Amino acid sequence: MQNLNPTRIIARRGRDVLIIGALLLLVGLVIDGCAILVLVFGVSNALGLGILGFGLLIMAVGFGFMVRGMTYRMENQPALQVADVLSRELDGSYTFIRNVSRRGVGYIDAVLVGPPGALVFRIVDQPGIFLNEGADWLERKGGQTFVLSRFNASRECITDVYALRDYLAKRGLSQVPVFGIVVFTNPQVQLSARQPTVPIAELRTLTTAMRRDFLAEDRIDPQTVETAVAQIYT
Repeated sequence: MQNLNPTRIIARRGRDVLIIGALLLLVGLVIDGCAILVLVFGVSNALGLGILGFGLLIMAVGFGFMVRGMTYRMENQPALQVADVLSRELDGSYTFIRNVSRRGVGYIDAVLVGPPGALVFRIVDQPGIFLNEGADWLERKGGQTFVLSRFNASRECITDVYALRDYLAKRGLSQVPVFGIVVFTNPQVQLSARQPTVPIAELRTLTTAMRRDFLAEDRIDPQTVETAVAQIYT
């Protein structure tokens, strides 16, 4: 199994966002400079303050872009754990792409592409006691009864699945079936499920869960697999 991480793409995107942020900061400074001139020469206090506020807003947006550009996630350690498990079971016809971040898709923890299609991973690395009922997630804390959890890994995974389907369809790859799975990597987690909308697994049960659904049959040819990997990775 190939194990890929598109670090160059992520780094380039981070630089692009950083440059956009710097330009917005510069524009904001110029606008605020004009506002100060308007106030100093007494042209109109209301106009000067309005321009000043607009310039400060542009600078705030620029600062936000710069922070985002400097904090792009370059690696996903839980995804590395998943890749290690899969590499023991899957052959060279499969490609595991970690840390997927593309326009039109957003951020996905990992995508596995192979003869069965594409499998989207929503990877959770938090401890706890969870119950998945359909599309709902419940959590038990401190020995109390289960209550609705703040996070919903199934819904997040489904969102990623639809995003990847649309992304591939727009590139002539609508024949690639896209599946999803939620994987918990923290050893201090207890899972139970009742008719889950999206398959769930721990690291120790991951390949078993995949065999029930994703790995059940081959659905696309090697050329389509190669094209799909190129569209997601490059």
